[in-house]
Amino acid sequence: MTLKKWILISLPILFFIGFAGANYLGFLSPSFSSVVHKPIQRIDLIDLQGNRHSFDELKGSDTVIYFFASWCTPCYKSLMTLEQVTANKQLPINLLAVALDEDIDEINRMLIKTGFTGKVWIASEGTMALQKRYFGNERRGVPYVVKLDKDTNIIERSYKLNQLTQWQAVLRDGVSLNKMKSL
Repeated sequence: MTLKKWILISLPILFFIGFAGANYLGFLSPSFSSVVHKPIQRIDLIDLQGNRHSFDELKGSDTVIYFFASWCTPCYKSLMTLEQVTANKQLPINLLAVALDEDIDEINRMLIKTGFTGKVWIASEGTMALQKRYFGNERRGVPYVVKLDKDTNIIERSYKLNQLTQWQAVLRDGVSLNKMKSL
């Protein structure tokens, strides 16, 4: 085989492999601007008892979703803060914590350590959700927060919600996540 033929055969194969790899790693995933005002991506979710759930269950109420992982150090403080804000209080907005790692034992240890007693669901493909930048998570990081409207459309996001006063403003007073960025 001549060098020219070898190159003509190899280039499309290399291009395909590169494209497939970039897609798998999330480099071709949607930006936040392309998912805002659209329904949140549907993924398989379970609770701590193994029962299946869907984001469709959130329809009818505005909801804040707090994405976290047991290996995320700042997430520990945020869960403790969330417990302070939500414990024994009726909130005008739903709060759901979604773990993006699949290790239920570690998640349970984290919840015990933080004292968080709120609703927790686990993403069965949490690592992939991070890699593919689901929910407009362009940085592929946690903690990550999105706000959904009554129809489960993503309307806002934040990477910087970590203070007690910020969480109180969002969950108790209905302040916009975007407004929290300026505080």
